[in-house]
Amino acid sequence: MQQAMPHETNGATEGCRKPPLWWEAAGALMRGPADSATGGDDRDRLADAACRLAQEIAALGFDVPVAEIRRPSRAESRACDARHAAMYLANTTFGISLTRIGAAFGRERTSIAYAIRRVEDWRDDAACNLMLERLEALAITACRTIDTGIAVKLSSKVRR
Repeated sequence: MQQAMPHETNGATEGCRKPPLWWEAAGALMRGPADSATGGDDRDRLADAACRLAQEIAALGFDVPVAEIRRPSRAESRACDARHAAMYLANTTFGISLTRIGAAFGRERTSIAYAIRRVEDWRDDAACNLMLERLEALAITACRTIDTGIAVKLSSKVRR
């Protein structure tokens, strides 16, 4: 697996001042009216939002367009790795079930299980493990910051 390297850009600080569009969309989605009579709809909505957030974070970490991660058909290796990392984040960090991740990604739950096992194998490589830890930390921080109500599963040992 190739590790994504951050791009050196001039004026990066200016770009960080304005939140990306997905950030605003996620906040608007989570602030939308909730139907209290159907708790399942709220859980589905939260699961979809968590999966979209995981896709955005993985796209950032792997430097691939989100559209490539969301593609219904097979993609190049880097986009496939990013998709698998997004599925892993959705499951391990946000606690979304394999079935709901499958629905959000347009894949079977067995494909999701394979992707998660594959990413867990990456943990044996120190560089990949560090990148995954950073993506997990970003996911946790994003959830805390935007206060979406997405349940973040924290292990008993907090990684830094």
